[in-house]
Amino acid sequence: MSPDMLPLFFERGGSEMRRALTALIALCFLIPLPAASAKEKVTLTIMWADWEPAHLLLKLAEEFTKETGIEVRGNFVPWPQYHDKMFVEFASRKTSFDICLPDSQWIGEAVEGGHLLELTDWIKEKVDLNNYPEMVIKSYSEYPDGSGRYYGVPGLLDFVLFAYRKDLFEDPKEKEEFKKRYGYELKVPETWEQLRDIAEFFTRPEQNLYGIAMWQAPLATAGLVDEFLGLFWSKGGRLWSGYEDKKVVGYLNDEAGYEAAKLWVELYKFHPPGAANYSVDEVLTAMQQGLVAMAAIYAAFYPALTDPKKSRYADKIGFFMSPAAVDPSGKKHHYVQLGGQGMSISAYTPHKEEALKFLEWWIREETQWKFAEAGQITPDKRVVYDDRFLKLAPINEVVRKSLPLLRDFWEIPEYNEMAEYMSRKLNQACLGQITPKEAMDDIARRHEEILRAAGYYGR
Repeated sequence: MSPDMLPLFFERGGSEMRRALTALIALCFLIPLPAASAKEKVTLTIMWADWEPAHLLLKLAEEFTKETGIEVRGNFVPWPQYHDKMFVEFASRKTSFDICLPDSQWIGEAVEGGHLLELTDWIKEKVDLNNYPEMVIKSYSEYPDGSGRYYGVPGLLDFVLFAYRKDLFEDPKEKEEFKKRYGYELKVPETWEQLRDIAEFFTRPEQNLYGIAMWQAPLATAGLVDEFLGLFWSKGGRLWSGYEDKKVVGYLNDEAGYEAAKLWVELYKFHPPGAANYSVDEVLTAMQQGLVAMAAIYAAFYPALTDPKKSRYADKIGFFMSPAAVDPSGKKHHYVQLGGQGMSISAYTPHKEEALKFLEWWIREETQWKFAEAGQITPDKRVVYDDRFLKLAPINEVVRKSLPLLRDFWEIPEYNEMAEYMSRKLNQACLGQITPKEAMDDIARRHEEILRAAGYYGR
């Protein structure tokens, strides 16, 4: 049909055609708009170490999904590969995760690289910082120290505590013999000096029993330095002159530093053979198998000691806080080495709004109670200072007592090199290759070299 015949067609018999076109137009209005106009379903991915707290977080997140419709999944990495996996993705400027829980000392490295979303304004609006100890906020959230700039919320509280064999400590014969030899009662030690005596007392190679197991491996993470610093600070030790100046020589290797290193090396004599490479698994195994009377662990690992499927002495293990110590002048100090992780948002996530919703859900008191009720450790003072908390886990009295004593080490990007060198030198001292004093002198010189090369002294 030619175009000039269309008017004639509609005039002569096109009523049916008109009705058909009218129906077609109406149908077009009934067809839904393309799916692109509907909001895309979001799934958040959380990167964390592959351990029990991470799996519990994912389980709790099911409630967040019910509330918001936002799915949550985990990308959990074994501890030895965790740092490198996270920072390789950061370096690519495109991460497979939206939320991450970097270890406390990694925050400077992550912030300096531009990898974490700054949360300062959001935290001022959404978070009551009074709900957390000041040291927790400094270590998990703020960078640089004292800047008032925030890049995360508190995640998992972790710190050094000690496990001990209650059956040995409470044995009447052991108590009588200990008092005869040392002149005071056998009980959980209040000072590192007492801990040294108890470790010596229970070191009995002929019985395949040793006094203590601590992390001794020359590693930057999960190595010697992660457990040494509680003793170092309690002995009056200083890592440097202060955050601003960062002078190390004459501070780290002063008399207090020498005394701390000397006591650490002495404690090594009461370890099982081969302890120079002890890290997380080796210390846990030594305690699980009854090879040692005491062990220093990070609190989050305690379930491995109280689970009868894993530990031969599960019903005989108790816990005590990291002890105080006496400095060279006779003054007592008490610090507990902090670990743990904050919860941050990748700067490269396309789902910033949804990730912020998750952080807001996480810091609710209700969520923190559920985390604690499952046996995990929250730094939220609303929970920790409620007496109901004490009944939830066998370590919780230690958690409460340790909270105001927490201290953390360097969070600057150079921490890894500094921690590895310190662990390696003190490990050499334990093995008798150098003296404790030589170790601390070497560490102080090398730390200043690292800081100078990084440009801190020219700023």
